[in-house]
Amino acid sequence: MDYSTMIHKDLIFLNEDAADRKRLFRDVAKKIQAAGYVKDTYEAALNRREDAFPTGIVFPEISVMLPHADPENVNRPFMAIVKNAQPVRVLQMGYNKPEDATAMFFLGITDSSQQVGLLQIFMDLLQNGKFVAKFKAINDPEAMYEFFVNTFKAQVAGK
Repeated sequence: MDYSTMIHKDLIFLNEDAADRKRLFRDVAKKIQAAGYVKDTYEAALNRREDAFPTGIVFPEISVMLPHADPENVNRPFMAIVKNAQPVRVLQMGYNKPEDATAMFFLGITDSSQQVGLLQIFMDLLQNGKFVAKFKAINDPEAMYEFFVNTFKAQVAGK
């Protein structure tokens, strides 16, 4: 699948300033819902899922979070790219150990069979020092959009 079609310019939020996870989820969920990508059940579903199955992941050069809700809360596929000004305390996937993340990729999946493939691409990319350095350096939403679309298209092409 070409996951680049999930990337939308209106879902790149590089200047969030939430003090904690729940506030971040609330703020981002409102924006995603206002843009029509999710139902009004999304924020609550996002928090329930994160409480049950944490999505924080620590990589050598970055700590991230890959929050998502069950498909019935999503209207159409998306990937929201978020940077928060301050670290947000989250729990690591599979370990439930605390970590501080400033990068979050909210995934809106409508077909759960696509989830594993998308997560694998993220795992590969976030272990790539060049990708992470460029991601950290970009602060312009348009530049971030182009960077992600081009990167994901290259993944599909096998580059």
